[in-house]
Formats: sequence, C-alpha cells, structure tokens
Amino acid sequence: MALRTILLCSFFLITTFLAAQQTRVVGYLPYQRFYLLEDIPLEKLTHLCIAFANPDEKGYLSAGGADLRAVVRRAHQDSVKVLISLAGGAMKPEWKEAWPRLISPWNRTAFIQKILLFVEVNELDGVDVDLEWKLVNQHYSGFVLELREALSARGKLMTAALPGTTRYKHLTEKAMLSFDFINLMAYDLTGPWTAGRPGPHSPYTMAISSLHYWKNQGMPADKLVLGIPLYGWDFSEAGTATSVPYGTIVASNPAYAHVDQVGKLYYNGIVTATAKTELAKEQAGGVMLWELGKDAYNEYSILATVYQTLYASGAMTPDEMLADVNKPAPPIVDDSRPVTPAVSGLPFSDGLHQLASAGFQQEPLMNAPGAEIFSLEIDVLPNPFQDSLKITNKEKGPLQLVLTDIKGRSLYETTLRPNASISWETTSFPPGHYIFSAMRGDKQASKRLIKM
Repeated sequence: MALRTILLCSFFLITTFLAAQQTRVVGYLPYQRFYLLEDIPLEKLTHLCIAFANPDEKGYLSAGGADLRAVVRRAHQDSVKVLISLAGGAMKPEWKEAWPRLISPWNRTAFIQKILLFVEVNELDGVDVDLEWKLVNQHYSGFVLELREALSARGKLMTAALPGTTRYKHLTEKAMLSFDFINLMAYDLTGPWTAGRPGPHSPYTMAISSLHYWKNQGMPADKLVLGIPLYGWDFSEAGTATSVPYGTIVASNPAYAHVDQVGKLYYNGIVTATAKTELAKEQAGGVMLWELGKDAYNEYSILATVYQTLYASGAMTPDEMLADVNKPAPPIVDDSRPVTPAVSGLPFSDGLHQLASAGFQQEPLMNAPGAEIFSLEIDVLPNPFQDSLKITNKEKGPLQLVLTDIKGRSLYETTLRPNASISWETTSFPPGHYIFSAMRGDKQASKRLIKM
C-alpha cells in the first residue's frame, strides 16, 4: 500500500512538472544586442525570437549579417528553441516595398523557399511572423498558410506577433489557427503617436482585455502568450514620449523596480509583471517579453520574476527569506506631489522623483529593515514577521495604511491617528513577500515585508 502511494505521488509530481514546463517563456532579442548574451539567463526561456530578418529585393533574408548560428547553438545548450522573427514594426522603405510584393501569390512560393533556406542554414527551430498593420494585406493569410505547410513538413514551428486587442481584417480564421502560438503585444496603449495623452501604456487591465479579446476570436487559451514590456514611455517633456529601458530605470534607483510610475514615466515593475504572469499561468499559454536587451540583469530582472512566478516549487525557506531581508533595502523617496494608483487593483505607486530620460541620479539608501520608513516617521515591526504586525504612527497627522500581497491584492487598509499604534493579525498569511504602504497628504512610502 505504501509503495502504491509513493508511485501515485511520484506520477502526480512528474505530471505536474511536465504540465508546468509547457508554459512558455518567450523572449525577443534584436540581433544588435547579441553582445548582451552573457548577461541574459537563456535557461529561463523556452523560446528565443531573434529580431528581425528582412528581405532584399530578390527575397533573400538578412539579419544584419549577425552570426545567428552561434546564438542558436548557445540557446540549444539550454534546450531553448530559437525562431527568426520576420519584419518587425520599424521598417526601412525598401523592406516596406519588398514585403507586399514577395508575399503575393505570384512570388510567394519562391520567397518561402528562401525563408526555409535561411532557417536551415542557421539551424533555427522556426519562424515568427511579425508583419504589422498596413503590411497585413489581402495576401497575408495565403502567405501564412503556405509557409505553415512548408515549415510543418520540416518539423518547424510557426508563431506570430499580433496586437493585444486588434485582429487584422485580412487574418482569416484558418490562418489564425495555423500558428503554434501567438505573442500578444499587450502594450503601447499610448506612446509617441499619442504624446499628448500620457499614462500607463501596458496596464494590467490591458492584459486581461487582450486575453479576453483573442479567446472571443476563437483562439485557444493555450496558444495565447501574454506580452510584457521591458521598457517605459516617458512623457516628461510636453508633446513627446521617450522610450526608457526597464534596466536603466532600475539602475537609477532600485526602488523603481517595485512601482509602475515615476513622475510621467510609465512602465511595468516587478509587482505588475508578477500579476500578469499569474494571469497568464491561469488563463493563457505563457509569457512573452519585449525585449530582453532592456531587462535588468540582477535581482530586479523581469525575466527572473516571470520564471520564479511560473516555476517556483513553493515558499522560500527561512534562510532564503533572511538572506533577502539582509540585502540593502531599496530607497524610497518623496516627490511632494499627489499620489495616485499607477495600475488599478495593484499597489499604489511610490511618490518618487520624476525621471528625465537621461542623467538619472542615485537616491540615498533606505534605512535598515524594521526601522522607520524613509520620509515618513512610522515603525513597522517586526520584519520578518509571523503572527502579527505592529504599526506606530509617529507623524503629526493621520496616515492611510495599506498592506498587499505580492499580487497586489489588498489585505488590510485603515487610517491610523497620529501618535497611535495598531496591530494586524497575520497568523493565517502564507510565508512570502508583502508590500506595506503608508500615505499622508502628498507623501507616500513603501517597503517590502517578509512573512516567515
């Protein structure tokens, strides 16, 4: 009986592990950023899309002359499948002219043979089609279906990058369903094209809308891969929007990794990336990152956050938690402006100094764990905590207090009078990370807490 139980448990664990491994982690990497490969943990990916290859006038593809085979072989060592992504959103005039001509019925077959040649020569596992907007014309679906047939005959994958909440009118149902999966570009809700409308360009609500939209189009949930941006749009200068890599934002101040907005700079921090990954884990077939060259290559990495959220086997051990607590805490600073939530339903954005698109300044470090929060006189003890938290307001005015879990769900909210204390019972909370925020007027501060 005991042996049977052990075998059943082993079977369940193996089945669960294999099911988890089916969740995709897709990362795009422009060939111009191959110099960063030593910093990127490819083993945390399931698929790598090299961006981009485009044709010359005769239909021969080129990826800027980069050595793709070396990258493919490096990725294959970590069992990562590598695809070449075709076209892209930023097109040279000659490419814009070539694509419509080459995918037309009278040129299509010869062009597909050249794509297959490129795939074979570079030892690639498939093709990602990223033709966008006006280039998705009346010949698009025919091209996709013929390319699908040719790739399938060679055991190769075919995927697509498609907008979060738009289905091109020339994308037929048959062509849509022919993709192994589609990478949803659930970002760029605003940007330079709407520079007069600053705001979040990739909110959590857009992730929900994108999955809902494509399911309603008839796309199976396990073929939907939810895109998360590794960059933000900075609207600080009126009438313009400047792209800022997530890694640059975090390098300027580690506290910025835990929020989605700094001044008029909007992006996705760790909490939102975690929430989106949890959403994809439950309702889709994986997560896509655009693009890996803009990540932070340290403990604030979004790729690492996605991987941990998808594949963590369980709660951290006490030693791991304490190791995390003993790291220098990220700085929290005050901006003296009204505080508003950066993403509805997720933790409040810190009131942080507005970033310019360049010349970031490092802020002073926050006090040690358990000490008062920088810029607000308040004690939150103990940290790590177990059965309860005691909060003492040392400010001259009332404080609004919020405690959320790492997914952004509110656990406690209250207003605490000056020179008063309150205790929150936390016995039932599972071990892990929590975010405590305190707000008074135009000031806000937050810190990470750990339940043992």
